[in-house]
Amino acid sequence: LASCLYIRCPYPIYGPEPNIISYIGKSSKSDEEKITQKYLKRLNNVELNQYEAKTNNVKLKIIEEGTKLIKSTPLNAKLILLDEQGENLSSKELAKLVLDWKESSISAINFAIGGPYGNGVQIKKTADKMIAFGRQTWPHQMVKIMLAEQIYRVETILRGHPYHK
Repeated sequence: LASCLYIRCPYPIYGPEPNIISYIGKSSKSDEEKITQKYLKRLNNVELNQYEAKTNNVKLKIIEEGTKLIKSTPLNAKLILLDEQGENLSSKELAKLVLDWKESSISAINFAIGGPYGNGVQIKKTADKMIAFGRQTWPHQMVKIMLAEQIYRVETILRGHPYHK
């Protein structure tokens, strides 16, 4: 599989379970959601899961959100947390990480987007990897679009598709 990083890869990129984008917030029928769905339709194996915290207490909300995102990660799967304090990876570096995990028989990857108050200590400790799309703060709808596009881009890199130049 290591040879698949920049050439057409005959192996499935992901395991038998679907990869997941888990996010905190409300789903909508916005134009941004349509763009997210455009990328997800290109991928056969990505599930979009939305969660909300029930409490109004900010400290408890952060804990509850983190717990829901952690629990949304299947057994033998990896959790990638999007966080402004995460590592800024290039698309090729993210593709290499996905490939390395695939070679280690990881069943799926859960890409988690926390709530508007940020991510708590527990989910940061639990995450297998924290990544950032820069140090800026982005609206959740934009993050979902960027993440869906990056997952699609990773797949094209690993398959040797010309989308990523």
